[in-house]
Amino acid sequence: MMNNPATLASTAAPGTARVARHRYRHTEGSASRLRLLSDAGLALAGAGGSSAAMSAILARALAFLSMEDGVLLFRHGDGLQVHAAQGAAYPVGASLPVTGTLHAALLEDALPQVQQNVQSRLLIGRSRAGGVEVLVPMRLHGRSTGILALITTRQAPPPSADDLDVLQVLATMLAAAYLSASKPAARIAGMETAAKLKQLTTRELQVFALMPRGLTNAAMAAELGIAAGTVKVHIERILHKLDLRDRTQAAVCAVDCGYGR
Repeated sequence: MMNNPATLASTAAPGTARVARHRYRHTEGSASRLRLLSDAGLALAGAGGSSAAMSAILARALAFLSMEDGVLLFRHGDGLQVHAAQGAAYPVGASLPVTGTLHAALLEDALPQVQQNVQSRLLIGRSRAGGVEVLVPMRLHGRSTGILALITTRQAPPPSADDLDVLQVLATMLAAAYLSASKPAARIAGMETAAKLKQLTTRELQVFALMPRGLTNAAMAAELGIAAGTVKVHIERILHKLDLRDRTQAAVCAVDCGYGR
């Protein structure tokens, strides 16, 4: 019959017991990290970068650190968008500005960040004591893709260096899956946008190209040699033809179409 290492440790000499407990925890930790990556690989192999796979991996990462709340944030326009969420975090589809610790986590040389006794800005609907927030950069081929955020509002020990290394590998897997899944969608979206742009008149296209610069109607009018009221009419028609909500969305769309700031 095989004996449990923890049982052996309790009956051994004090020094030997400490060594046995340390080895047991190390073995269990290694097995847990291996299971996390294995489960993530199976989820991605079965469902690719789908929402279901992303949600399942997020839940597994939270369980790995014994945390309750988390989000997968991917770059979208000038901000970050939630693609998977669990607990009291912002819901799927929510957009967040890239500021503070989120900005730092997106830098080219960013490492996983662990903050203790912090009230995470990624949680909503609750006002609770500070806990632990782990932000893991998601990058692929040097390109910053997003952030894996894992949070607990309990006072808990921070993840170990080995845990953070494994989470960084997991984040790279998520970045690869997301980029792979988004390429067909991006091509389709690009084709649809190109078709819609053909609906714009020459003057409307000129106004559309100026929108990323954030100019007022009067400033656009001055550049184009037309009246400010005419610019206003053109913008209303652009929003209608491209099925856009407002000027901000139109500016983002213009950047996506290659019209820079």
